[in-house]
Amino acid sequence: MQTPHQHQHASPRQLSLTLFASLALSLPAWADNQSLPKAGQYNANNKLFERTLVISENGQFSLEVAGKSAGTSNRSGSGEGKLKAVGEGWLFNEGNCQMLLTPAKDGLLMQVDGCSGNWGDVMFNGLYQFGGASAASKPAASSKPTVNPKLAKTFNCQNLEFNNAGIPNWLAKMANVPLNQVFGTELKVAAGYTFQGLPVQSAILFESEVPFLAMLVDADKAALTAAVKKSKQQRNAGVARLRTNGELSTEGFAGKGPEALYISCAER
Repeated sequence: MQTPHQHQHASPRQLSLTLFASLALSLPAWADNQSLPKAGQYNANNKLFERTLVISENGQFSLEVAGKSAGTSNRSGSGEGKLKAVGEGWLFNEGNCQMLLTPAKDGLLMQVDGCSGNWGDVMFNGLYQFGGASAASKPAASSKPTVNPKLAKTFNCQNLEFNNAGIPNWLAKMANVPLNQVFGTELKVAAGYTFQGLPVQSAILFESEVPFLAMLVDADKAALTAAVKKSKQQRNAGVARLRTNGELSTEGFAGKGPEALYISCAER
């Protein structure tokens, strides 16, 4: 028999269940009973950065952040992976890199930790509002090639980043090869990429004391010389040079003779 001074205390398990139930009631309706977040495009743009998160029906995601103003135009980042459901939302983790998404009004709240080395040292965190249809319902892509503006600048010897989050990562994605296979290998460049307006055919990223990007450009010597001169005059440009095939390495562009010309871009 219980006396007036005796009370029954809820167990920790009961308290946890009560807390979880109250949290579930506060979530947006579209998140109820969903093992994955709503597929589609989410945006978190501000005056400094354009930030886009795209999630597919199977939980795969891609994240892109690009600077908008003059002071941040050379700052960018990108990441990708697959989400898994956790108690409070959805999680991606790989090594020290972790991204947590939790439901919020009209979108997802993102918290990223330990990913700057792989994705780029930019601000990913914030509220990403739902702003597009799912990947499955998007119209078919046009025949016009989609050019990544960050990579286009790289091909012009501007804002070069030779760390893994920069040029190596871009080349790996473009050629659809593992990151460790981009060095010293000739990679065919997708249509639409140019060096100072001249079509780039293929590229080789060389690891050396001073890393450099070699580019086979479809143009004659006069046009290549003018393009290199133009690149040197641009702000934030790296070191651009016109070289002959095999000049710096015996592993030049296969099938091209020793007199073939290419563009070399290196950091200052």
